Amino acid sequence: MIFSPGMWYIVENAQIWEDNAVFLKILLILLIIPAAFLALTLLFLLVMAVSMLFVDTNRLYDRINPYYRFLADGTDWIVLFYSNVRVHLIGEEKLPKESLYLLVSNHRSGYDPLCTMYALRKEKPIFISKPENFQIPAIGRLARSVCFRPIDRENARNALATIKDCAKLLKNNVAPVAVYPEGTRSKTGDLLPFHNSVFKIAQEANVPIVVMTVKGTDRIRSNAPWHKTDVALTILDVLSAEHVKASRSAQLGEEIRQIMEADFGNADSIAAHV
Repeated sequence: MIFSPGMWYIVENAQIWEDNAVFLKILLILLIIPAAFLALTLLFLLVMAVSMLFVDTNRLYDRINPYYRFLADGTDWIVLFYSNVRVHLIGEEKLPKESLYLLVSNHRSGYDPLCTMYALRKEKPIFISKPENFQIPAIGRLARSVCFRPIDRENARNALATIKDCAKLLKNNVAPVAVYPEGTRSKTGDLLPFHNSVFKIAQEANVPIVVMTVKGTDRIRSNAPWHKTDVALTILDVLSAEHVKASRSAQLGEEIRQIMEADFGNADSIAAHV
């Protein structure tokens, strides 16, 4: 068969359109996947926000609802994912297997509890936090729904009530309790003075204290979302329930401070794991 110039033009353009169609399909897939992921993220957050309308803001929950915990873990993952954070848990094997515990750590950033929640998601830790965090729309209700506890450090009687309440959660085998003895974030990285009264939680519940340090969370805000941030959570030591019970709160505070400061001086503690 003899092709005229016009027929050759049609054949050549058909081939071009066929090649472009493959390219357009690939481009469409590359656009659809992130768009679908974003849509699912927004849908999840919408479901979470609506679900929080059913949380009683006047109640302190004493049992972890699996559905609310799922929402909390999912929200936590979303925040860390879009913040481009990679969390490394070091020394997980040291965590007590036979009992719950009080987890204590230094405090560098608002991302500290988010990274800890993610790293210890199987443990489902309950955090003690300042009352203002429970006033944040949706997030405050979410924290309340998974048994988080507000502590009023300005009122000794209210703070003592929270300490006893957290000890009760441990006694009732609900979940580990996590607290930052400094009470607020350190902007320099140096440990601030401890509120030693928080160690009474472990003493009253007769559980061990797990000592942990957090490194790298202070860089997340400046890095996110374009630059990745590696965060290291290092389980340093576990103080036995017997040792905790036999010690005074001030002694425990000094011992825990020394353990943390020794890790701050170990430059290899992050580098070897990130």
